[in-house]
Amino acid sequence: MNKSGNDNRSVRNTKKKLQDAMLTLLEHKSISEITVKELTDAVDINRGTFYFHYEDVHALLKEMEDRFFTQFYLMVNSIPLPPGESTRLTAVFSFIGENADFCRIMLGPHGDITFLRRVRQLLSEKCSDLWDAQSASIDGEVKNLFNAFIIQGCIGIIQMWVSEDCKAPPVEISRLTETIVRSSVNQYVKQANGGRL
Repeated sequence: MNKSGNDNRSVRNTKKKLQDAMLTLLEHKSISEITVKELTDAVDINRGTFYFHYEDVHALLKEMEDRFFTQFYLMVNSIPLPPGESTRLTAVFSFIGENADFCRIMLGPHGDITFLRRVRQLLSEKCSDLWDAQSASIDGEVKNLFNAFIIQGCIGIIQMWVSEDCKAPPVEISRLTETIVRSSVNQYVKQANGGRL
């Protein structure tokens, strides 16, 4: 891949067209079914131009995902510490809402499994404090199971939210998510303590 000229307007425009075409194709087929020819035909460039920027279609997709996660971490790390749970979750959902089409496609039936794994890791790193504080009395193995359950549930909420064009505002969906997480953990803790929280 060519490293020089990345700031050139023509290069940026070409890459943007290729990325838009990639998202359009991913709505209908998996990355393994997408060819360089399909991409170059869609944006009316030659294959040589594509290979000037990318090694293959996977390199293009990786650049798109890397940019998403770089922007996400810049956003979430800019939240003043210590952030409240609602503040952090609202920031997460706001960012996802701003990138709704990308998230909808990447978490959809033809999305990239690597993207899904990175979202799981992101939620674990940046949001697990929301339920860790509630589950301090839960032993390690059960806590890990709760963590897996909650993260998968959060991904399900994200998938549904973006598939419905983010109709609920980020602050509302973050409050709903926090309520679901807290009530799930609190119910388990209450049962484990013989009915006492």
